Amino acid sequence: MPQIFTATTSAQALAHADVPKHSEDEWVEIIRNDLSRAVEGIIAAGEHLQQAKYQLDHGRFLPLLRSIGLHERTAERLMKIARNVVLANPTHGSRLPTSMRTLYELSTLPPKMLEAKIIDGTITPDIERKDVERLKRGKSSEVEVDGKTIEHKPSVAEKLKAAEATIKKLETKLERAGGSLFDLELDSAEDIGKMLADNMTEQRFDTAVKAAKARYKVKRQRPAG
Repeated sequence: MPQIFTATTSAQALAHADVPKHSEDEWVEIIRNDLSRAVEGIIAAGEHLQQAKYQLDHGRFLPLLRSIGLHERTAERLMKIARNVVLANPTHGSRLPTSMRTLYELSTLPPKMLEAKIIDGTITPDIERKDVERLKRGKSSEVEVDGKTIEHKPSVAEKLKAAEATIKKLETKLERAGGSLFDLELDSAEDIGKMLADNMTEQRFDTAVKAAKARYKVKRQRPAG
């Protein structure tokens, strides 16, 4: 297996680093190996994508992504995560979520806020995208009064605004995903499972799972070619 080289998270440094020369097939193997690991693998994948993009001949980056099975938008997100010096700090790795989409949302936070929230324990491996959205808005669902934690109950106007924002996001997502509630390429299996469970009865969900397993069984038994 080719030697894996992890560069700094500075885009300029990546572009001029003394990166070992790899063929397109070797980059495919390296990045696939990255994506099989958790947080450090996601960050390494973003770094290696940047290195490969810089190193490969013009017009070969998109074929590389197709060989790996990555959408261009996903690759851009991985590279943005890798360029974030806070997320790429190895001392923070154990405190970060393993979801690429959640890491991407974290990369959009101001660096000082991001680092502060990692240090104070607000950001944990269990944090979800909805929690990151709340951080972006600078709001919390709980407030502290006289040393007691009280849940914040939104007003009717706040609920309406949140509902309108949710509808807009869903409409955008439906349009992008061709009418599907989720994006099979970008959403994690956990997110897809939650969405199905939240929008189906338990009986229908069980039926869907059985149908999916039966489909995979047929695919495995189908002769190759």
